[in-house]
This record gives sequence, structure tokens and C-alpha cells, in this order.
Amino acid sequence: MRRLNPLPQLVPDRFRLIRKQVDGLIWKRRERLAVAGSAVTEERLRVGQAPQLAYAPVSAGEHFGPPGGGWEHRWFRLRVPAAPAAEGGRRFLRWKSQGETTVYRDGVPWAGLDVGHPTCPLPDAAAELYLDTGTWATGIWAPGAEPIGPYGLRFDYAELRVRDAAAWDLKWDLDALLQLVEMLLADDGLQVPTAGHGQRPPFEEAAPLLRKLVRGIDRCCDAWVDGGVVGMKAAAGELLAALPAESWQPRAALIGHAHIDVVWLWPETATRHKNVHSFATQLRLLEAYPEMVFAHSTPAVYRAVQEDAPALVPQIKRHLAAGRWELMGGFEVEPDVNLPAGEALARSAVYGNRFIAGFTGKPSDVCWIPDVFGYSNCLPQILRLAGITRFYTTKMTWSQVTRFPYNSFVWRGSDGVSEVTTHLATIGYNGQVALAENRDALRRHRQLDVHDALLIGTGLGDGGGGPSEMVAERARRFRNLAGAPRHGWQSSGAFFDDLDAVRDQLPVYQGELYMEAHRGVLTSQAEYKRLYRACESALLAHEALRAVDGAPPLGEAAWLRVLFGQFHDALPGSSITRVYDELKAEFRQILARERAAAAQELGGGSAAGTGEGGAAEAGASEALAFNPLPQARPVYLPGRDLLLDLPPLGTASLAATRPASAVHASRDRLANGIVEARFDECGQLAGLAIESEALALAAPAGLRLAHDHPHNYDAWEIDHYSAKTALPVADRLQLQVAEGTGRRGVLQGAAAIGAASRLSVRYLLDPGSRYLMVELDVDWREEHRLLRYHLPTGYQGRFATFGCPFGAIKRPQLPGSPADEAMWEVAGSRWAAVHDDLERGLALLTEAKYGFSCHRGDLGVSLLKAARHPDPSADLGRHTIRFALGRHCTVSEPRAPSTACAADALYTPLVVAEAGAPRQSPFRFDELGSLCPSWVLPSESGPGFVVRLHETAGAAGTAVLRLAAAARSVTLVDFREQELAAAESVAEATYAIPYGPYQVVSVLVRR
Repeated sequence: MRRLNPLPQLVPDRFRLIRKQVDGLIWKRRERLAVAGSAVTEERLRVGQAPQLAYAPVSAGEHFGPPGGGWEHRWFRLRVPAAPAAEGGRRFLRWKSQGETTVYRDGVPWAGLDVGHPTCPLPDAAAELYLDTGTWATGIWAPGAEPIGPYGLRFDYAELRVRDAAAWDLKWDLDALLQLVEMLLADDGLQVPTAGHGQRPPFEEAAPLLRKLVRGIDRCCDAWVDGGVVGMKAAAGELLAALPAESWQPRAALIGHAHIDVVWLWPETATRHKNVHSFATQLRLLEAYPEMVFAHSTPAVYRAVQEDAPALVPQIKRHLAAGRWELMGGFEVEPDVNLPAGEALARSAVYGNRFIAGFTGKPSDVCWIPDVFGYSNCLPQILRLAGITRFYTTKMTWSQVTRFPYNSFVWRGSDGVSEVTTHLATIGYNGQVALAENRDALRRHRQLDVHDALLIGTGLGDGGGGPSEMVAERARRFRNLAGAPRHGWQSSGAFFDDLDAVRDQLPVYQGELYMEAHRGVLTSQAEYKRLYRACESALLAHEALRAVDGAPPLGEAAWLRVLFGQFHDALPGSSITRVYDELKAEFRQILARERAAAAQELGGGSAAGTGEGGAAEAGASEALAFNPLPQARPVYLPGRDLLLDLPPLGTASLAATRPASAVHASRDRLANGIVEARFDECGQLAGLAIESEALALAAPAGLRLAHDHPHNYDAWEIDHYSAKTALPVADRLQLQVAEGTGRRGVLQGAAAIGAASRLSVRYLLDPGSRYLMVELDVDWREEHRLLRYHLPTGYQGRFATFGCPFGAIKRPQLPGSPADEAMWEVAGSRWAAVHDDLERGLALLTEAKYGFSCHRGDLGVSLLKAARHPDPSADLGRHTIRFALGRHCTVSEPRAPSTACAADALYTPLVVAEAGAPRQSPFRFDELGSLCPSWVLPSESGPGFVVRLHETAGAAGTAVLRLAAAARSVTLVDFREQELAAAESVAEATYAIPYGPYQVVSVLVRR
């Protein structure tokens, strides 16, 4: 009889050695396979083309593809012999080569091979396999990932392997026991020295569970000596069974996940490879582990898979029907939710969820965006109006200064009514079921006493193929293990069902989820942001004209690529050069297409027909300008020297003008009878008055250049120190009065800025305008610099106001808590205002700028960054930047629109046709108050149109809608055109439209 080991502290070393020995027994047969390869091609060839390619033998150690990797492809071919009749064990292909590889069997994607999945299962029958390898680094998040060297990718070998099932099972039993013992050793401060020698601390005060566990492990080691794999497997199984989880242990709710950035450090062509690669890998894994659940969001990905690998779709749908594959997320892509217009986010949710409903049989009620850089306060309302009631993220754990107070909570929108059940995981979404990591994540779960589970995204993303066999095996063994959270697979839907059961016990949070990191994404890639916004405006104009004409909707096809461009590594400016080269070219095409189509329809080129409020009788053709906004506005056309009064969604003749006086312009003053702007001898704005009331400029306004070299995440970030390094630039502009401007007043000047850049500035004042316009033409050649415009004012209210996708938000501008101080750069949806506590102040309105600051009366906007990673050419080149300055108005009055309305009116282009039939405005709003009418679109559910409005001042009231013609019905609806309430009729063709604070209102008018 063996004596008990009196030195248990030595057992873990012995156990680690045996574990390595077991690893060496897993493969009981290996056979090298001959491999042939095609030429490397820039074009990704489909699998149907692969058999027709020319192939040559590939030798071990051979290099291929461009130095450092690239976006090319190579096909490989190999033949696998049939399994011998007497051979037991499961067969696998071990592929040892760099590059992200997808295996095709019988022309269908079979499995992915990458650093996280070095093997894939093989059938017993003989097979000819084709392997599509992308020449880029694979599995960037995976342990063992390596960059591609200066000679390109390296091929080492392909090997057929037969696995010993007993050794494989024992490997994961030992892995579970070792993870548990190492976690307990760390908890008791009994870490082993990193060197192989030195004292092993005694277990004099070790936890009882650790003592029992180590004694059991010692017996397992003895069983290895006596009985090898079989003996140790029996002993390990007995030990695991003897250590069940405590009844109070919380749950690690595992959800298989393969987060795929649809563009980022790779172009979209590589993403389409990653989609197929990851989905095929997971289909094989689901076959092997029937308890597992896999989830993937993003309708755009499934649309691509339908085109690229349609044979995968029936397999996915079988698992969907069985509840083992989950398609959720709602949005078309996982978008940035601060930068797009509210309407664009609404369309993403509606069109994305419509695809999900068609693919799965029902829409998703879960918004899944774990990797986004802050969350707008209007997002809960957008989600609810799109039919989504649940929200999941992880990214708030990246905040640098304060910790968000909740993990499971009810997030209430800025309207004070819309709520979504929310789960903020305390861990990232590339989890590998590491015991200590998951245990610690659950410890950080602040609502653990109410709902004892954490939803953990598990699996390597971005080409890492998702969960692996390791993840699945670990999950089995941690299902019920002492000292550990209870692990188990669960869909996000089932998780939120459990969370909703205790919803009334969860805390409620109202406001934005401001992420205290990645502030630079509001500014990086300025031209891409400008083009994206221009596409939004072009779609707005085209849809408005079709709504007036009674034409059918544009449909989602017109929108999908713009929605793709919202992705959270595209619109924020954090992708590589090729991504922006391709998307900017595409956006220019979309912009030209939509503008041309709208102009053609205005000129009578559409055969869609007209309805009430549409085109006049044929024959009355004239040059026209159409206002695509649902608000009246005066517009000066400098090229024609015309001042037009445009009704909402109506036209004005370009032959008719409103008499207007020319604007006074001198080197130090512009004035039009409403606005007076004064400039100092350095060419800086020194004074601004509206209707003889001076706005409180405390010092001249102007440009500043700051050092901008973030400690990490170059394109993503603006560090706190940057504001302290900002210095005035272009302070010797020598303004001159521009010639040939008609009634418009223009001052312009030029100067060198920074190390190698130049800019020219134009101050413009139009007849009848209430805003001073500023236009910069910048030849930007800087590196790690940040160009900003600042307005020092005397307005010292507690809060400043910023636009958001639907509405506005107030943020502190005076010194306060650490959370207040952390807001040194914040999101603003193209406008911001600094004001006193009575909201009297100054507004800054931009064409396409989103990064603002406001501190102690100093209102600033970020104009250009100069990051060098991941795009070394980011923002280099010529930029035209437009913004406007004026009095902040919280409500619209007959002569003065609210700031939110003006932000749209100033920068939404007209539709112009040299010949066309006038359009009568189909409606107008009286007593608009603080509502901002932002969009009109044809109804998808029948003849009629929808008017979208949003409240921007935190006030309640009633607007009056007056229709130009009688309507069949007027109802309030959600984004899906489902009726919420009937509008109250107050007179013939006149309706009362009630609204609440920060409410999004959609009015459906049936013709």
C-alpha cells in the first residue's frame, strides 16, 4: 500500500509533466499528404473554377504570396485515402501553413483551418479536397498567431492524423483539473516560481478545496503510473465527479461567437472569405458537440454567404430550427451609433431585422453590438421603434476613468419612456473558456445577486473561426466543478428571457453610455465621413421627391451599401487604406446616382406618377429648385445670385427672386441686417451679433493645432493631453473682400499651418441668413496633429447641448466629477451649442463634423486628425470643411428655426432641374415648437408618406399638421409603420401631433 505524499506542494509539477506526456499520445497515426498548389491570384476564384487551374507539387518550407502578406489567394489540392477497415479513431487533416484557409469537399465549404483551428475532421471515405488560402495573417486574436514574414507565407506540411479518443478525453480532464488547481494556488498566493527550480511553498494554510484537489490529483498521477491513459482517465473522471459545483455558484452562460469586422485591417473581399471560413468551421463543430450554441449577427454577412456559399444556407437553417444557431442583432451591420443620422440607424434596424425575419422565420429582439465606441442616449428609443427590446454589449469595460455602475440593467432612452433590457458583459467576446478569467468576470458582475449569470461570447473572431474543440471540451468539464462558475451554453434569446424574469429588480439607467476611450473616431477619416453624410442627404432628397410625387419607395436596395458603410470600423475611421479607397469610390457613385435620379424625377423623367400634393398639370415646365426637407427655409444660390423662399417639400421657380439687399463686406466686417460679424487685425472672428444682440465671445475665435500622438490606438484615440498642447494657428490671415460674389458677402485669407500644410478660409454671409458661414480649404500634410476650431465664450451654464442621431443631449461643461472630466471629446451629430442656464448662447453647426468639446464656455470642434495607423495616409490631402456660427435656438419660430432644424437646413442640398413641373408642398407644420422635422419617405404599406420628427429640447407640446389635401387617415406609427395612435383631427385636413421630451415621432399620412 502506497504511503500518502507528505509534500503535496510537489504534486502540481508532476501533474504538469504527465499532462504534456498525454498530449504526445493524442495522435496515434500520422501520414504526410502530397499537396499541389495553383498560382497566386489577386482575384478570388470560386471553388467551381478551382479544378480547372494548373497545379504543381508544393514542397515543405515553400514560400508564396507577397512579402508581409496581402489580399491575394491561392488554391491547393490534396487527396485523402479511405480509412482502413480495421482502423479505429476519428480522422483529421492537420494543415501547417500560414494563411486563412477554407477546405472544400465536393465543391461545398467543409471547414476552416487557421491558428485557432489547425485541424479539421475528415470523412472515412476517400476524398479530393480543394483548399482556398488567403494570403493574410490569420486569427489575430489567437495565441500562437504570427505575422507573415518578408518572403511571404510559408507552407510546412499537410498531414492525415488519427486521434486516440481516450487520450483526447483525458487531455481535457487534466486541463480542467490543472486550470482549477492553478486558480486556487493563485488565490492562496502559492504561485510556483517561473524557473524549474526553487522552493514550492508549503500548503500550511491552503484552502480545503485546494488540499482535496491536490490529493486527488496525486492519486490520478499514481493511476498514470499503474494504468496509463485508461487508468488515469478513470481516476480523473472519479475526481471530477467527486467535486461538484456548490449550489450557490453563478453561471457562465456561454454563447459561441465569431465576431467578424466586415472591414477593418482587411478589405471586404477578405471578409467574404472569413464569413465562409468561420461558418463552415462552426457547422462541423456543431455536429461534434450537440450541446453547443453558436450565434452570429450581421445580416450583411448572411447576404454575402448566400451569394458566395449558398450550400451552407440549408445547413445553417437546420441548426436555426433546432435552436442551436442564432441570428440576432437587428442592425444590417454592427454600426457605429453616434455618427449616422437617426433615420439611417432606423433603416439599418428595419432592413436588417426584415432580413433576419425572412431568413429565420422571425425578427430578432436582441441588439447585438459588443464592439462599438459609445452608445447614444437615443438608442433605446430607436430600438423600441424598430421592435427590438434587448441590448448586449461589452465595450463599456474599456472606459479609462470611471467604471459604469451596472452590468444587467434597464436602459431607458432620452424620451423617458423607451426601455430595453440591457446586459453589459464584464469580459470581451473572444473568450476561450479560461476558468480564472470567467470566474473573475463573474465577480465583476454587479447584479449577480439579482441575476447570477453572465453572457460570455466565446470563440476567436475576425478569421479565427469562432469556438474550437478546446472551448467545447472545457465547457463540458466546467459545467459542474467545485470552486468554479457553472458553465453552460445558452442563446442570447434564452439568456434575456431569464433576465426579463427579474427585470423589475434591475436598476434603471437613463442617459447615454459614454465610453471613456476611442474619442478620435469622431474625427478620423474626414473625407469618408463627409461622403457618408452626403449619401444620407442624397437619399433624403430622392425619397422626399418620391413621397411628394406619390411614387413607390426606393426600397432597401438603395440603402444597403450606405448602411454597410456605418460599420463600426468604417465610419469611425479605424480601417486600412484600401477600405477607404474602395468605400469612398462607391459612395461617390451612390451620391452621383441618387442626385441624378432625383434631378431627373424633378424634371419629369420619372414614370412613377403623381398623387395629391405632387406635380402640377403637365405643360407648365420651368427651371425649379426642390426643397427635400419637411421645413420651410430661405436659400441663397450664389451661382445664380438668387434668394429663394422654399416651402417644405415644395419647389420655387429659379426665374423668381425675393428682393434682397447686398451684404455689406469690408476687411473687418460682414453684415446683412440680421447678422453682424467683426474680425480683428489677425483675421480672427472677434465679435458676432444677431439682430443687434451680441453673442458673448470672450476672446477671438479661431483655429488651434494640437499634438495628437495617442499612447495607443492611433486612429481611434485623442488623449487628454492634446487639449493642453493646442496652440493658435493661422492668426495672420490678412482677410480680403472677395470679388464677384453678387449679394453674398465674402472675406477670405490664406496661411501656412503646422509643418507642411496650408489653408484658406472664407467667411460667408448670405442675404437673409441668420448664420455666419465658415469654409476652410485645407491642404493637410501633418503627422500626429489635430486641427480644431474654438469659440471662447462667456456662457457658463452647467451644461452644453450637442446633437445626436435623433434629438439632442446635454453634457456638463463645468469642472465636476471624474466622469465629467473624462468627457474631453464628445459626440455631436453635426451641431453643438454653448449657453447659460437659460439656454441663451451660441451654436456651431457643421456639414459633417462629429467630435466636439465644451469646457468653461469654450466650444470646440475637431476638424482633422493625422493618425498613421492603421492607415498611414489617413486624412492626407485636400479637404473642404464647412461650418456655421449663430445664436442657439431651442424652438423654431417663424423667422428663426431651432438649432437642430438649422443644422439640416444649412447643409441639405436642393434638387435642381432646368425644366420641370412645380410641386405643391403636401403639408406644413404650425406651432412646431422644439420638434425638428427631419425626413419624409414614401409609405411601404400603401399610398401615402411618413414624416419623421424628433424633439430636441427636452420639452413636451403639440404641433399642428396642416395637409394640402384631405387624407384618408393620419396616424402615429413606429419605424415599421405599425400604428401607435391615431392623430387627433382639429379641423379639415388639420391634425394635432403631440410630442414628449426627446421623442421620435413618425406621422403616417394615407392618401
